[in-house]
Amino acid sequence: MSTPQSFAFSPWQLLPSRRLLLRDSVSVRLGGRAFDMLVALVERRDRTVTKRELIDLVWPSVVVEENNLQVQVLALRKLLGYKTAT
Repeated sequence: MSTPQSFAFSPWQLLPSRRLLLRDSVSVRLGGRAFDMLVALVERRDRTVTKRELIDLVWPSVVVEENNLQVQVLALRKLLGYKTAT
């Protein structure tokens, strides 16, 4: 099965092969790890992705603390317009 060239979730378009995220056809700045996390989550949108799996996908062959994952999730939530708990 081949990976799609892009994913669309209005108003967003994700182009993994070009490492590009667009909002209403305008490029949005996103850090590398946050981008990798978004791609991992979108590609696995049909199931729950564990913390361990995300860490392994986003930080392959690197030992990282769980709070790195939290920082990237918060960055994505903010960018995509989701409210965060305070």
